[in-house]
Amino acid sequence: MNESVEPFCLDVAGEPELTPDVKKRNRQIGYVTAFLTVFTLGTTEIFASWYSTQMGGTPLEAGLAFGIFGLVYMFSPTIGGRLSDTKGRKKTLLLSTGGYIIVIILYLLPFVSAWQLIAIRAIEGFVFGFVAPTIEGMVSELETESEVATLGNFSTSWSASMILPPMVIAYLSGVYGDTSGIFVVLGVEILALMIVAGLLQGYRRKPIESSISNVGILPSTTTAQVGRVSKASPLFIASYLSVMLWGVVSTIVLGLFPSYITILSDTGYPFGAEDFGNLLLIWNLARTLTFIVIARVAGERMKQAIVAGAVLSILSGLMLFLFIDVWIFTIAMILSGIAVGFNYLGALYLVVSSTDIEKGTHAGLVESMGGVGLFLGPIVGGWLMEIGLTLPYLMWALLGIVVLILIVLLLKKDSKYI
Repeated sequence: MNESVEPFCLDVAGEPELTPDVKKRNRQIGYVTAFLTVFTLGTTEIFASWYSTQMGGTPLEAGLAFGIFGLVYMFSPTIGGRLSDTKGRKKTLLLSTGGYIIVIILYLLPFVSAWQLIAIRAIEGFVFGFVAPTIEGMVSELETESEVATLGNFSTSWSASMILPPMVIAYLSGVYGDTSGIFVVLGVEILALMIVAGLLQGYRRKPIESSISNVGILPSTTTAQVGRVSKASPLFIASYLSVMLWGVVSTIVLGLFPSYITILSDTGYPFGAEDFGNLLLIWNLARTLTFIVIARVAGERMKQAIVAGAVLSILSGLMLFLFIDVWIFTIAMILSGIAVGFNYLGALYLVVSSTDIEKGTHAGLVESMGGVGLFLGPIVGGWLMEIGLTLPYLMWALLGIVVLILIVLLLKKDSKYI
């Protein structure tokens, strides 16, 4: 292949090209930064919806405290991903990590109503939109020969970090006070900023003539054609639907399920704060193990992954809607964790692997569509929860059925592109 179409990166001085060791270190720093920053996000998003309930807020306000993040996240990753493509990964990560520290400080201000939490969550949604696509673009472009593995490692990193936040909220709050977890993540985010500033090697990309990675998804074409065809292809639309379903299911589990368990406990069922902490721990573990497993699967299998994710989402949603039992809840959390693992990583790979020079932008598209789900899940789910406690789970099961049908139809239509 002609050298002019090979993807490669130079350091900030323009020369020499990043060595394999430096590329590996940059990827590792990306994984660590994802772990630390999503630990922060996992703590604040549960804190916001849970604390609004503690302050006497309604289920709808709890949903808004979680879901307003998704409303802003519908567009912020697209901006953040494009910025990281043009201005550089390190600069964008420094900007976003510094901004996140400011957001955490806002959480430590005195609160008089749930609406202050909602406003801070909106700011957080904008800031985090610069984090995920930047790291996704960086790790995938620095190891183009095994993008499933690198994106899988990224997904595993952030997923593993979310195992701990439910315990931070459920256990530390009882000992040190409701806002104790926020002080923890302030230190975590300062550490993330120091790692990015001190260890990440800044680099830039040389212009190349082609943006297409030949992964059997689309025929070779020019950069402009790829941009027009790929972003609206049936495969991409199927991927967008998959990651949107991931967002809905994830936010109902993380944003509304703790309140659901709390209300059940108040109405006589044998549940408590430790129960929602343990169930969310199981859910996060199932998702993380799923990322570890499918990161070792060939990219060609990612289409089947998003189909399987939709099927398992339907099953888990119906179980939560039909039964109130700790063991049924446990099985549902396992199935749902596996489902969102399939939905997210499958969609992320199918979109990001289709380009060489706009990986941040493409990753931003995936994250933005996830933002649609992150908004719809808690907002619509919170409204439905005021009508009936189990209706959010019926909603996710019905949405899963619709998404499954559409994904199957779109993948069949996509066969003409292969």
